[in-house]
Amino acid sequence: MYINNHFTIINYFLFSLSKIITYCWFVLISIISLIDLIDLNNKTRLKDNVKFNDIFLLTIENIPLRADELLFYAILFGSVIFFLELRKSQEFLILRTNGISFWLSIIVISIVPLLFGVFSVLLLNPTIAFSQKIYSVHHDKIFGKGIYSITISNQGLWLRDRSNLGEIIIKGVYLDTENSKIKKPVFFLKNSETQTTKRVDADWAYLENYNWILKNAMVNGESFNSSKKLNIKSVLTKNDLKYTSNNPFSLSVFEIPKFIKILDSTGIPSSEYKVYFHRIFSQPISFIGIVILCGALIFRRHSRLVPVKTISFAIIGSFIYFFFQRLFVALGASEQMPIILATWIPSIVLLILGLLIISIIEE
Repeated sequence: MYINNHFTIINYFLFSLSKIITYCWFVLISIISLIDLIDLNNKTRLKDNVKFNDIFLLTIENIPLRADELLFYAILFGSVIFFLELRKSQEFLILRTNGISFWLSIIVISIVPLLFGVFSVLLLNPTIAFSQKIYSVHHDKIFGKGIYSITISNQGLWLRDRSNLGEIIIKGVYLDTENSKIKKPVFFLKNSETQTTKRVDADWAYLENYNWILKNAMVNGESFNSSKKLNIKSVLTKNDLKYTSNNPFSLSVFEIPKFIKILDSTGIPSSEYKVYFHRIFSQPISFIGIVILCGALIFRRHSRLVPVKTISFAIIGSFIYFFFQRLFVALGASEQMPIILATWIPSIVLLILGLLIISIIEE
């Protein structure tokens, strides 16, 4: 009822907060992107085949990811500026004099971070996935790819390796990371000098002391002498088999669940992708929490003076939250803490803290 009767006033406050957050977001993205551009220029200045257009394009392709990383800070700084303006001009009293309580005022204003959160999940995240796919290809052309990598697809896992025979491409059905063995592997050995390729099929392949040991191997369709072990040299270690080269950021929120199933079926640890998936959906809560916390702290005492200490507490507190959020994410990714708790607890605690301060103010 209040919202219907005071739509103009509410719309004014929502538009003002959205405008300030958007402006802060643009400034932060511009500054960080400029730093990225300078950093890339320093890294590639000795490369003759790299032009400024290449690093400029690389910076542009990375902007969606930077935008997502900086959105929390844009909402933080935007909220501080917004509430300071309201405190200075006493405009917040307009809502109260029109019968809208402080609780309802905060709930109405929380619509803005909620909308930014929905935008982040449904629009910004798919944009990040698309841009990161292009970014990865462009980045590899400039800086080159690693000697080896594990890539996951619908057909299973693909592993790049090198030996004394040349480059190796390994396709497998399942990877046992604990015992460093691949089920039903197919080895494609390409000799760069003779340009010949051999195919080796086996029931299992074990990685031991920089050697692949193949069981019941068949070379180009012909059985290998089973009384001898077929050894193929490798540059990999057992730890190299625990990580995939697929970047979580190159997957949209709609693609991640299917990719996690593929990872689980191939034996590759999927905790990093599960953490990323839950973090995407927990972000809107942290956006709402930081707006409520800033509003509660800044309006804790009624005065037209700038509350320097309060602003400092809000900003320092948000950075502390960011530190603990990163810590919890790391614990979740390393499976030292349940993933749901690691990703959702920091955001929920931030929201509850803001609501708790508001309840103290109202009393």
